[in-house]
Amino acid sequence: MDEKDYELLLDLNETKNITKTASRLYMTQPAITKRIQKMEEELSCQLFLRSKKGVILTPSGESIIPYATDILLKSRLLKEQVLASQNKVCGTLRLGSSLNFSHYRLPAILKRYTSNYPDVDVQITTGQSKQLFQMLNRDEISIAILRGHYPWEEASLLISTEPMCFVCSMENKDRPLTDYSYIGRHTDSNLTSRIQAWMSEHHLNQIRPSLWIDNIDTCKEMVRYGLGWCILPRICLEDFDGYIEDLYMDDGTPFVRSTHVLYREDYGKLPQVSLFLEALNSDAGNN
Repeated sequence: MDEKDYELLLDLNETKNITKTASRLYMTQPAITKRIQKMEEELSCQLFLRSKKGVILTPSGESIIPYATDILLKSRLLKEQVLASQNKVCGTLRLGSSLNFSHYRLPAILKRYTSNYPDVDVQITTGQSKQLFQMLNRDEISIAILRGHYPWEEASLLISTEPMCFVCSMENKDRPLTDYSYIGRHTDSNLTSRIQAWMSEHHLNQIRPSLWIDNIDTCKEMVRYGLGWCILPRICLEDFDGYIEDLYMDDGTPFVRSTHVLYREDYGKLPQVSLFLEALNSDAGNN
């Protein structure tokens, strides 16, 4: 068995579907079936059972997943260490970044980083923080820049803390909040709960959003045109020309949103990773 076999096992364990795995690994379905048969012959056991919904790992298949994960991790570290021993900064930076950070902060940081270290292969995944945290746990990315707090036992660095803000158009600045529409935004469950707590403390818990918006910039435009008020993080409001007010909880505690970078300590020793962490720290110091 080689590294591609282990990647195939882990991907099938995640997708439970040969078609999806074939698409993700750029393989044909017959090629995947053939590799599975070869692995089963080599290990003298059945690894998967086919069902109407896809494939299911047998107990024997489940037993080798931790080993496959460990082998792939060590193989990647071996390759990175070999590259790190060269005189120039190179290798791969597998980065996952939350959508807001990717949109408002990451481009400037990457511009400086890639200009200084052009030989580094930067692979970026953007998405919801919960999704990226799962990818970090599966070792699909080396670094995760996440909004909010996540239970992580390895290296963690706080890179920013910003206010959550009440925003509305200037024409609506002095209107009671119960007199016009609240625009809700789809976000992670932790922040949603904290917004609900703030609204409850300020006797606004009976208000239901008239609009639910996924995109933060769309929320701003709705507010800019006076269609309602919203609660947004300060990170997205530099170009907003309406009314902005930092929020506080009832006990006076600022209502803030934190951004952390999480990474495995072994990866943090690699030059391309440690230098990117320095770039993040430098950006945090300038904001």
